[in-house]
Amino acid sequence: MLAPKNATQARPERLEDVRAGFSILKDGDIEGAREIFTALLEEDPTLAPAQLGLGRVFLTANEPNRALEHFQEALNLQPEMAQAKFLSAEAYTQLGDIDMAVENYDAALALDPTMGISAARKAKVLMQANRTGDAQESLAAATRHSPQDATLRMSLAGSLAQSGKTDEAIAEYRRAIELQPDAWYGYFGLGTTLLRAKKFTEASETLTKAARLAPDNANVFQALGAAMTGLEEHSKAARAYDDALRLDPGNMRATLGAATARSANGQHREALEVLRGVGRKGNRIPPVQKALGDIYFAMDRFTDAVDTYRAMILNSKQMGENNPELVDLANGGGDEPPEVFALTLKEAIEKQTEEMTKQFRNNPEQIRERLMSRRQRPGGGMMGGGMGGGRMGGGRGGMGRM
Repeated sequence: MLAPKNATQARPERLEDVRAGFSILKDGDIEGAREIFTALLEEDPTLAPAQLGLGRVFLTANEPNRALEHFQEALNLQPEMAQAKFLSAEAYTQLGDIDMAVENYDAALALDPTMGISAARKAKVLMQANRTGDAQESLAAATRHSPQDATLRMSLAGSLAQSGKTDEAIAEYRRAIELQPDAWYGYFGLGTTLLRAKKFTEASETLTKAARLAPDNANVFQALGAAMTGLEEHSKAARAYDDALRLDPGNMRATLGAATARSANGQHREALEVLRGVGRKGNRIPPVQKALGDIYFAMDRFTDAVDTYRAMILNSKQMGENNPELVDLANGGGDEPPEVFALTLKEAIEKQTEEMTKQFRNNPEQIRERLMSRRQRPGGGMMGGGMGGGRMGGGRGGMGRM
């Protein structure tokens, strides 16, 4: 929550009321804050901080157009008010107007180059618009003004990681952690970047630290489970995935991880029990069908393995489009023994999955383009989502709403 740094030459009691309005707005009392700022402006419509506050109320209430009216009034009264420019950018972000959002973030930074939150939010908007290079340039410039701003460095690290610049991202995360060693999201970002680089030992150590700092964040435990799986510590992986599911029972990745870890430990029936929890609709999801097929294969239930591998191929539109031969293979195989055909399907699926993973790893922008096209479909929002690969809410020391 941003409160004005430089108030007008108003009476001290009015400025105290302004601070009270921002305080209760931060606590979630929108109506109470609205009453305070409205009353102040009825007394003195030239009180710029109150105009800013009422605009912030409307922004919090998802009324960006009304918010912009008050931010503009604040700027008319105090043209150098960087917070009004920043909040105007936030309003344009709500409206989905990327160009105006970026313009106002830039204006805020021109007025206050040390406003790291403006640079971070600008970068987030640019990343969502698939302008990764612009986002990184903005963050790099901001860190030159505020080299000790850990949040800025984490944003830069996240941007570098998403564009495949792993070594640079790791270095930035480590600098950010040094600046803010009690922030779980720094360890989480570093841990997931190390995980993607298959540095499983470092990833598990880093994510264990994140889990200590954020014991209520399911995504941290899910990532820790993946790191333990990479180390073939399947019992520890299962425990981490179970912790993730305790916190977020609908976490599909954690469900698949918990089942796979149990199967790798020879607990095939327990693994099947985990997957039964996804329900009938969940059983149609290709990754669930692949996991079921692998478990059945490990149990020597080859006919069941064939059925689930075949269903995975036929239900995966992307896999079918990229490899029609795989669809032909799934529709055939009637003359082969089930154990032979199951192995053929298993190897073909794994080969195709590995090729797709390698393709995305070499060109991570493809992932962003695919997500962007999904967001632009009817019903999708351009400004939804965050920079990172997991939800950032929850956990002690979280970034929260700034």
